[in-house]
Amino acid sequence: MISLIRNKYMIMKNLSKTPLRNVLLLMMAVVLVFSCSDNADKRKVVKKEYGEPDFVQEYQFAGTKTEIYIYARKDINRTYELRKTVSGCGGSGEWYIYRMYYTNYYDPYIELYLPPEITHTPIETAAVGERITVFAEIADDEEVVSVTLWYRIKTQEDFLSVRMTSGESTAYTGNIPGNIMTSDGVEYYIEAWDKAHDALLPKNGYYTITTSSVAKGVTYGDPETSAYDADRGSNLVPEPVIDNYSPISQ
Repeated sequence: MISLIRNKYMIMKNLSKTPLRNVLLLMMAVVLVFSCSDNADKRKVVKKEYGEPDFVQEYQFAGTKTEIYIYARKDINRTYELRKTVSGCGGSGEWYIYRMYYTNYYDPYIELYLPPEITHTPIETAAVGERITVFAEIADDEEVVSVTLWYRIKTQEDFLSVRMTSGESTAYTGNIPGNIMTSDGVEYYIEAWDKAHDALLPKNGYYTITTSSVAKGVTYGDPETSAYDADRGSNLVPEPVIDNYSPISQ
């Protein structure tokens, strides 16, 4: 009897040294690594699919961290509520999609389209009498209706305007006549409209072109981009979670 038990023990001991055990251990390690990798961070999945959210809300309730990703665009119209799991895998927890909404269902005060976004490299200096071409990129999730370049001699009160014309894709150009570029300098700004929104660049004040010491040539600054009211996102207070239902199934 003792001999039989000893033989069974030796068989089990030998089996533990077989490649099968090693394979099983390897599979367990792979599963563990995968579950603790960045693939489990659903925030990255959402951003990869839709890009950066228009608004982000962060709050914590009963020890649970929550981030709300709001996409206020007609072609997306999604709001994702993401929550963080408890600590695990040697980390601080992982983000998962708790539920999804239509954005206008989540907050009916959020409009599902945004103002035009203007990107422009400001002109800093130019020669007296030089005709200046102003370039801008105008992007929008709606149709851009008009883009206007407003300009004046710095010492004058009234602005003149010229409609900026579109070229390829989102590129727009407008010209400031040479007689405007005097030794006093020039002030200008860009305005873009879609069907419901107005965007200005710069948002406050004007760009100033000063007289260059060089006979000819234009000097540019760093590119700037207009933005919709990004602060609005911090003013949005999430409604309390009442149930687990959502207009969009997971």
